[in-house]
Amino acid sequence: MTPSAVAIGTHPSILDRLSDPAIRLVVWERTNPCLMDCFPESARPTSDEMGCLPDWLNEDIGIVGSLFARATGSAWRVRLETAVERTCPRFHQDANSLRFLTTYRGAGTEWTVDPLAGAIQSAATGAVVAVKGSVMALTGAPVLHRSPKASQRSPRWVMAIDAA
Repeated sequence: MTPSAVAIGTHPSILDRLSDPAIRLVVWERTNPCLMDCFPESARPTSDEMGCLPDWLNEDIGIVGSLFARATGSAWRVRLETAVERTCPRFHQDANSLRFLTTYRGAGTEWTVDPLAGAIQSAATGAVVAVKGSVMALTGAPVLHRSPKASQRSPRWVMAIDAA
């Protein structure tokens, strides 16, 4: 069951639900655009590596970044990471206005309305998860999120987009 503070859909227009103050998290379920041929190997790619990203990733950064700009009206910055451990182990709410998360490889972002009740949801690999942070004027209880487990053998390739 999806809580009323969460919107999930298969078309990018689902992100328009972010304008509703009662919506705290939006998931755009989509086919994973990742072509497993390559991704930056380091957890924090250098500017040289950022200039040599594969075409599919450059294209996807542009698409998701444009959707972020449309939702916020602001410029954005992207962070790419290869996570080999759970980078955010506790359920939390970010201290920002909005963050878009996409996991290209590995388990997707986990989220819950009540971590004590054990009702933990997981976004599919490739989905865009839009999480409102504590800076937004919101109604209702927060929807909390965390990163899933990762390891050297099962790394996660993650993109985060925030306001610049």
